[in-house]
Amino acid sequence: MNIRYNILVNRYITLFILIALTILLSGSILHSGSVRGVTDRMIKIGVLLDQTGPTAGDIALPATRAIRNYTQHINDSGGIMGRKFKLIVEDDRYSIPAGLAAFKKLIFKDKVFALVGPACTGEAKILISHIEKQRVPNITGAPAKVMIEPIRRHIFLPFNIYEDQLGVIFDYIINDIKPKRLVLTFVYFDSESGKAAHKATKKWAKYYSLHFNTEIIQMGALDAASQVMSIKRKKTTFIIIHHTSPSTVALLRDLKKFGMNIPVYGTLPTCAEDTVRMGGNASKNYVGIHGFSSWNDDSEGMENIRKITLKYKPDIGKVGRNRFYTTGWIFSTVLYEGIRRSGKEINIKKLITSIETIRDYDTKGVVGPITFSPTNHKGLDYCKLYRANPEEGKLVPITGWRKAPAKKEGTVSYNE
Repeated sequence: MNIRYNILVNRYITLFILIALTILLSGSILHSGSVRGVTDRMIKIGVLLDQTGPTAGDIALPATRAIRNYTQHINDSGGIMGRKFKLIVEDDRYSIPAGLAAFKKLIFKDKVFALVGPACTGEAKILISHIEKQRVPNITGAPAKVMIEPIRRHIFLPFNIYEDQLGVIFDYIINDIKPKRLVLTFVYFDSESGKAAHKATKKWAKYYSLHFNTEIIQMGALDAASQVMSIKRKKTTFIIIHHTSPSTVALLRDLKKFGMNIPVYGTLPTCAEDTVRMGGNASKNYVGIHGFSSWNDDSEGMENIRKITLKYKPDIGKVGRNRFYTTGWIFSTVLYEGIRRSGKEINIKKLITSIETIRDYDTKGVVGPITFSPTNHKGLDYCKLYRANPEEGKLVPITGWRKAPAKKEGTVSYNE
């Protein structure tokens, strides 16, 4: 009886030990692989940007190239905390359906840890709920207020929103130029991005007690003759445009064609060297605004970008190194700085809180100071204005880093 009892007890003890070991080993396996897209040696990063659609050539492709080059630089420098990075780039074609499908692929098939993009405002708005539900740390490229107000736990915007940009433009026209007569026309394209910029223009016009006219040029349009004739009839003295470079060039060319010498101020999507390169002499009255320095800007940070880029891509060419190349570089800088601050035992929560510790981050002149916090996920407040130099095909800064005025309703007015 005792022998049988002892045998039975020993069997139970052995079974218990085996079960305990199985649970322990399973727990270790689950723990080591519990962070999506992270292994001991690699972190997967998704990039969701337009590769073949209407914003590919002058905006998304240069940004994508910068993300690739910066990532290669980090990998060649040994990675971060022993891990290197694998980029998986998906084409959203600046389209909501394509963007949603690409997002799902990146998360559920590729299992990326973090996401850079999209830049399409409509697509980004649709993806907000999906990003939050799947807990995807996201460096968004859509500079719209809806991305950061109310604050989104997983979404960071290292950009100036349209409201910031337009505030600086209004302030410059009214307080620096001080025109005797101001008749303003706002030109935009009918999309979520255009609507966001139009809404911001309304706010600043109200702040300065201004009326403004509007003209719509559809995405991809290469002719703006009818809009220019309407602008002429309204006796416009200043134009603000929110569009892509090709359509901005169409407006500039038709203004020149009809002999209209009107200053044109463009928001961030227009502020690319392509606008000057394609516009030629027609761009002489163009001024753009951007939160990111140009390839040729004279600063320590831009010199470093040029040095690293030309190491990997000595034949990058003028088209590939525009201001949106700088944008992609800063997107990568913010993400990898957050990963570096997260330490070896990285996870989603640590990355979020680490990015929130970035304060007055100095890029040596590439952008203004970058600051995030638990209550603010908009990293940039500063912009510069750039004037076209058609002879050299460049955009030359005409201001330092500037912030939009602090809005106090009813305290400022402008009369013609």
